[in-house]
Amino acid sequence: MREGGHIPIEQTVHIPQDIVSLCVQWSAGLDNLTENASRISYMKQKLPDLIADRALIRGILNNIAAGASYPDIHYAGMFDSEIILYRDPNRLFSLRIYLWDALEYDPVHDHNSWGVIGPALGDLEVINYSREDDGSRKNHARLAECGRKLVLQGDTCSVLPLDPGIHRTGNPNDRPIVQVGVYGAKLTDRNYVNTYDLVSGKISPLFAPPVKKRVVACKVLSFIEE
Repeated sequence: MREGGHIPIEQTVHIPQDIVSLCVQWSAGLDNLTENASRISYMKQKLPDLIADRALIRGILNNIAAGASYPDIHYAGMFDSEIILYRDPNRLFSLRIYLWDALEYDPVHDHNSWGVIGPALGDLEVINYSREDDGSRKNHARLAECGRKLVLQGDTCSVLPLDPGIHRTGNPNDRPIVQVGVYGAKLTDRNYVNTYDLVSGKISPLFAPPVKKRVVACKVLSFIEE
């Protein structure tokens, strides 16, 4: 979910060859698939090999801790925990890593694409929600929890786009965890994801920080012009 008009990450940093080789293979496999279900099935077979590669994960973490050029921690994603590792040149998918501190969760949100996620270190909690309203009230939704799963280290689970994929993910543990995710091509023209307040029912867009700055600037300009 998250293009935001940035320069593609491949053009700004040197990506390790082992990650490039894996992603090139994935791109070839995904290119022949036409349905989200088959894409999810494919990545559920492939992603565990990456998240089980402790040397690769350790290398990425060492780079982050050292402030290396890859991965670029200054390249803003939607969520504070998110770091982009690779964007497929054909826009078939992106590969991301998430660093969760103890007891840290993201807000309830949807996605603009399918995805497959799983923890490379520790266990990940995924809480799914369904909409109980008819969608007639703008910017409001009534949600009900419809499933809660603890994804164990090395396992994966799927992410669905838009309303069927409303969920919350995070770390129920008292020590940090590492999550890896692959997300498919955007299925919407949105440059944001929706977040949901379970108490008030309010729906709010969540933009990556650079996109939010442009959105607010456009709003300010509209007031100036008036």
